Amino acid sequence: MRGVVLKGCGVVALPLMLSACSWSWFGLNSHARTAPVHATGSLSVAPARDFAYMPARNGRVSPNRIENSAMTGIVLKTDINEAVRNSVESRLKIAGFHLDAGTKILSGSIEDFTVDDERSPAYWTLKMRYVVIDATTRKVVFATTKTVRQKSPKFTSNTVAIEDTVKLSVDALIGDPGFVRSVN
Repeated sequence: MRGVVLKGCGVVALPLMLSACSWSWFGLNSHARTAPVHATGSLSVAPARDFAYMPARNGRVSPNRIENSAMTGIVLKTDINEAVRNSVESRLKIAGFHLDAGTKILSGSIEDFTVDDERSPAYWTLKMRYVVIDATTRKVVFATTKTVRQKSPKFTSNTVAIEDTVKLSVDALIGDPGFVRSVN
């Protein structure tokens, strides 16, 4: 009797386990929603005009468009530099940084922001140059470039995908001991 029950469970469980593989797209974004990184430090985040969107400055795209591989464009209501800057500030707050409290100012340039969305999942790539300046001396105290790649379902919200991609970039910045030393 026991062998029949176990075989019956196997017959039911195997298709369920195999079908779970098709559910893997639910987990594509799971790493973007992990617990926040906690750090300390005081700094200010520069205004959006100090977060240059280089593809727009070079004339490749308009200031509110992200380059993508599909035929349609990813166009936001706001400029990319503003969306990225606001996401950077939000992530730093969540991570525990004291903003508008220090003499260090974080600015940067968005070197490259692209989406490869010809197939599913879509891959969002952000190459961001971060610069920390001491406001009293006007000297650069830290500079680095971080490149991250975010995997998202193809038809996800652009706002969510941008925030998740910037989150990965800021987490990479926060994980840099040189950055943490520069703002403490």
